Amino acid sequence: MALLLSDFFYLLTFLLDLTSLVLVLEWLLHIVPSVALNGIRKFVFNLTYPLLSWSDRLFSIRWGLFNSRGLLTAVLLLAISCLGLPWLILYGYALRG
Repeated sequence: MALLLSDFFYLLTFLLDLTSLVLVLEWLLHIVPSVALNGIRKFVFNLTYPLLSWSDRLFSIRWGLFNSRGLLTAVLLLAISCLGLPWLILYGYALRG
């Protein structure tokens, strides 16, 4: 059971890192001006829309042309995956005995 818990936290770390990568990619795609990227922008936006709507309510910071729409959420997810989840993984191994 302890190894299953540790494996779950490894999977959660991977998913949080992947989600933060997609959020940063979405932010970068909206900065680069190009009509050729509209299909990719639409796909990535639809993929990240639940997190973007959540971040608009909590982290809505606009500073000139800068919009923190998904960038601050990505930083939060990276902080959780780098600083919080390794401790839970170690706790899962400690439960083993």
